Amino acid sequence: MPQARVAIFLSHDDPVALRLAGSCAATAAARGDRVDVFAFGPALPALVEAAAHGEREGGAALLVETRASAEGCRLLACSASLVEQKVSPDAAETTFDAVVGWPTVMEWSRGVVDRFFF
Repeated sequence: MPQARVAIFLSHDDPVALRLAGSCAATAAARGDRVDVFAFGPALPALVEAAAHGEREGGAALLVETRASAEGCRLLACSASLVEQKVSPDAAETTFDAVVGWPTVMEWSRGVVDRFFF
């Protein structure tokens, strides 16, 4: 049976959106699903900050931790948001698995039935 896929689109940095996205990603990864978290806008600096400071609590920390511990979970940053949010390429490289544009977002999420937006 092919591995289930989950796409999470995260464009907010408020605690509720980060917690929901983190919980969704952790649950899907624990089930053995492949999880792609596409981060946009203010979500990028929130994830970078959580990764850089080794935060242990909160939704951003849960996403960073899930990425580190679950083989099939990727954090992906939008290239335009990286520039817009003034996130350094070095910080992005340590936080995200890839920096991608819209053509890649569309290709990598093609056919994914389980899509969640936070």
